[in-house]
Amino acid sequence: MGLADALPAFVAEEYLRDFVRDFGRVPTLADQEGIFLTQQMTVSTVERAAEYADTPWVIADPLPLMTAVYSIVYFEDDSLLAAGIADASTYDAVLWCAPDFAWVNDEGVRDSVEHRDQADNVIAENIAPVLPLIHVSGTPLERVTSSLEALKHWRPRARLDSPGVRQGDTRGARGRGRPGQ
Repeated sequence: MGLADALPAFVAEEYLRDFVRDFGRVPTLADQEGIFLTQQMTVSTVERAAEYADTPWVIADPLPLMTAVYSIVYFEDDSLLAAGIADASTYDAVLWCAPDFAWVNDEGVRDSVEHRDQADNVIAENIAPVLPLIHVSGTPLERVTSSLEALKHWRPRARLDSPGVRQGDTRGARGRGRPGQ
């Protein structure tokens, strides 16, 4: 059972996969902002559907923030990082999945264990210090179990501007209830 089934939740899937499939190529630096904005729009659309269906959780897999991470890893461009952190700060919980199981090639989406580790380092160095993250690791079942346990104690947190399971990625969760509700 996955996290979305256990909560229950709707999932905002990764637009990058659609991009690679639809355009037959990997993104360039010029594509990054559009991918970021499309991922944000996807999350918003899924949130509206979840609200209509009275589904208490939405999982962004991955957060738009990961586009900013990939821009740093692949293009040494941090221009989306502040916007990515600001967007991620609107989630009630952000899960940081450790890169602790075997890497699997997924051409155009996951290129190498080195890129996976670089992405994890970007999260550790640039995001973890400024954004509360729930670190999960282990087998897929262990990740779901530890995520559910952490979300049992979920409370909406103050936003950064206060006036959501993939290897080395962050997933965000927005919720209106407790796991299992």
